[in-house]
Amino acid sequence: MADKNIPPSSYQPEKFVNRDEEINHVVSILLQAQPRVRAIAVDGDRGVGKTWLSLHLHRTKFKEIKGLTSWLFSLSDPGEGYRPWGEKPQANEHFVLENELLNVDGFLSIIIAGLSIKLPPKPVLAEKVDAVRRYVQSHADARFVLILDSAYESDWSLLEQLETHFLGNLLTLSNFFVIVTGRGRPYPWKIPYLIEAVRFGLGKFSVEQIQEQLKKFGLSSILSSQDIYVIGDGWPLFTEFLASAKDRTEALEIAANLLFAVIPARERLQIRKYFEALCPLEGFGESEAALMVETYNPQSGKQEGRDICRKMNSTHLISWKNGRYVVNEPVQKILQQYLPLKDKDAWVRLHCAAYRHFEAQANDRSMERFRSFFEGQMQNHAKALSDAGINDPHTCPVSSTKEA
Repeated sequence: MADKNIPPSSYQPEKFVNRDEEINHVVSILLQAQPRVRAIAVDGDRGVGKTWLSLHLHRTKFKEIKGLTSWLFSLSDPGEGYRPWGEKPQANEHFVLENELLNVDGFLSIIIAGLSIKLPPKPVLAEKVDAVRRYVQSHADARFVLILDSAYESDWSLLEQLETHFLGNLLTLSNFFVIVTGRGRPYPWKIPYLIEAVRFGLGKFSVEQIQEQLKKFGLSSILSSQDIYVIGDGWPLFTEFLASAKDRTEALEIAANLLFAVIPARERLQIRKYFEALCPLEGFGESEAALMVETYNPQSGKQEGRDICRKMNSTHLISWKNGRYVVNEPVQKILQQYLPLKDKDAWVRLHCAAYRHFEAQANDRSMERFRSFFEGQMQNHAKALSDAGINDPHTCPVSSTKEA
């Protein structure tokens, strides 16, 4: 399978599948005569196309608008071997790579160079910010747009510096805008303009858009476009790779490898096992994390649920919703299809352990008010076991782990 682990294609305008609704929404905000909104937030899970949209706006659409200057900063490494910008970044672009420490001075230096602003000798940070502000203010008929791609999964200390020393100053100007994209937990901005940003999520592709994507990439596929849609659930990242797969099993393995390419190689295998162990659950806390990981891989020994959740959370591939962690949709759907094919016995063990865990909670009188929820979870896991040929969850093995 190593020959299939190649990075996704770099951005090319002719390969971009139109997102006219989203693009028109962004452009209409930027071109308002008296804009009230200064910030736009684009949310979406890994693989939905946030970086390609950022590149398309910066390199293609914004170039068509007279008097508009944009910068694109992609603040988190896009994954092993993946370079969406192509051979090298273009003007007014910077892509942070793994272990790179970009600070606000380095950030401002790129913006100042793009505007050809002359600074005094050995300027301090405040002088740099003031120079940019005066330049933007003196070009009142122009528009200036800063795109912060992959911001939520980046180094938040950089976001704090930018907000404190730069964004809070520039966003008071009516011709300066910020577009932020990211996955996972949003950064907790303090500036009103960023708190009140217009938000929208990138939607998944339809079957018709996948067909268009295959055509624009010049790909023929063994799998049908409907199969690619079902396996990849409409996430555009997967399409060109699923098109090269010889069957569904290989397609799912390719998709899983792509999802976890954003995790540093030194810890990827361990963290991927955590996700595989927890993918049968709709949501989980620390106790479920410890139980499921030990059930999946008893040889690894008992691990602290808090440590498991912390490591998973650092990937920005899970979110906190309604009092529990939830695996991001593309990750969960791919793994829920892949794991039964990869290791059916493990798949059965996990659902059995989950069923008995929720059964114990349903029978706990101290948790009576949650009984209906626990019983609903039991039904979900019983159905999965029934689909796997297990009619009684009490008869299937859960290895040697102690049941919760």
